[in-house]
Amino acid sequence: MSSNAVRIRHFARRYAWPLRIAVLVGAVVLVVLKVDVNALRAALHPTSWAMVIAAIAANGMSVIFKGLAWKAVVDELPGMKRRSRIRDLLSPLFVGFLFNTLLAARLGEIVKVMLARRHLAAQGNDVQNTMLLGSVVVENIVSTAALVVMVIAVGIFMPLSTTIWIITAVLGAMSLSILLVAIFRQPRRHMPPWLSTGTLWARATRALHRLLSAVHESHASLRHPIRMALVAVPSFLSWAAQLAGIFLALRAFGIDEVGWGGAGLILVSVTIAQIFPLLPGNVGVFQAAVVVPLTHSYAVSSASALAFALGLQATEIVVGVAIGFLFLLSEGIGFRELRTQAEEEAAHPSA
Repeated sequence: MSSNAVRIRHFARRYAWPLRIAVLVGAVVLVVLKVDVNALRAALHPTSWAMVIAAIAANGMSVIFKGLAWKAVVDELPGMKRRSRIRDLLSPLFVGFLFNTLLAARLGEIVKVMLARRHLAAQGNDVQNTMLLGSVVVENIVSTAALVVMVIAVGIFMPLSTTIWIITAVLGAMSLSILLVAIFRQPRRHMPPWLSTGTLWARATRALHRLLSAVHESHASLRHPIRMALVAVPSFLSWAAQLAGIFLALRAFGIDEVGWGGAGLILVSVTIAQIFPLLPGNVGVFQAAVVVPLTHSYAVSSASALAFALGLQATEIVVGVAIGFLFLLSEGIGFRELRTQAEEEAAHPSA
């Protein structure tokens, strides 16, 4: 490991938690100054528990559809002698969500890969970690493209803000560019020398090269239209289930006036906010990503918007934590032990 990498890792470990605490304190201060606490306490009670349960079910279905999309990518990986079973991938997926919810770092992605490799090996499939990591990247990119399609579909029937359209265009362009480059680039082709000059630029190009290599090695399911559909359709349904979960949660807290357009706005805002988690569960940032669109784009009070944000995150935590713990128990490994293994895997150069 280079001295620059060591210094960066030391800096991240030293200043990560002070930064996270500062974000949390700032969020609490804003709540105290901007939100009527009594109104917040009153708004915290859902008007319909049936809608809350329906929102939780929708979030659970979203994870299942995501598992189906990932399965379609994994089944085309080199070393797969037989098709994977959906239950062998759902358990790693839910446990990965558990880790991503409870920890600020994205260890859940590595946990997901480690457990999936173990399940696949038990079925006689010899798939390398790098291949499985590539399959995660491919599934996420296709999922992002599906989100773009869904936002466009919502925008046809519901008025969306200019901000949503700009973000959607950027996400769509990025996803399409990565997919096209990964599919058509030649294997083992390296960056030209003039793209590798300069310390910072060299690191950036190496990171981009590794991303494209991961997609290229795991993109077999994208070349055939039917196989691509097996990835894209569940990805679209996963986002649709998330959108439905937000809409049902809005109704559960009596915020019916924002409709599907408001649900789509919140989905995009929350998705972007969760790309870089600062705190476990992204507490504070998640709430801001919900409150700001509701208060600025719709006539929703700060108290009602914050109460809904807390309730919405609770419906997702139930899926990520409660169900994730059940699957973790079925794996026969402790949380701390699995976390240690994931941290060691993350620190290894090959990961």
